[in-house]
Amino acid sequence: RGVDREVFDPSLRSLEWRRSLGIGDDEVLVGFYSRLVMEKGLDVFSDTIDELRRCGVQHRTLIVGDGPARPWLEARLPQAIFTGFMAGRDLGKAVASMDVLFFPSTTEAFGNVSLEAMACGRPVVAAAATGSQNLVDNGRSGRLIRPGAVHQFAEALRAYIEDPELRRAHGAAGERRSRDFSWDQINQVVADTYLRLIRQKAAL
Repeated sequence: RGVDREVFDPSLRSLEWRRSLGIGDDEVLVGFYSRLVMEKGLDVFSDTIDELRRCGVQHRTLIVGDGPARPWLEARLPQAIFTGFMAGRDLGKAVASMDVLFFPSTTEAFGNVSLEAMACGRPVVAAAATGSQNLVDNGRSGRLIRPGAVHQFAEALRAYIEDPELRRAHGAAGERRSRDFSWDQINQVVADTYLRLIRQKAAL
């Protein structure tokens, strides 16, 4: 798998787009994007957002995507901003315009959501499960938290919400890591492998 750097890139961050949704320039935006189905950890997501609010941690919540669980989540988090389904550079702009990605799903095979957020220079708070744990460097480009551990998820998010330098540093580290998964890089590895095999066969 790879990430399209023309679609997911830090340069797509848009304060104008955020303002169109009523998000202030200085407000920290915790984002989530995926198909809205319960197996994506929507219960853990909503419980964690509630925990942040109970602790008085000021932030805004952005949810990108659609699916059968959207009515449930809208009722559960009435203060959140829902954009509906997005794709292409519109999705890239939304992800780059977040301040931190929160993705508690434990059902990802590879972790494209985490990788795309990293490519946009966003730190990632994710479940320590297949997919994200192979991409996110815990404590360097994000945080990997035990699945379902709402309090720990909230504490990890709180650190990013309250520390802009931490967000910047971990976002930059994730963006550097994501370059290993650009399609140009992946295609070069495949090409180099074929060339090596051709040379080996010719030498026989």
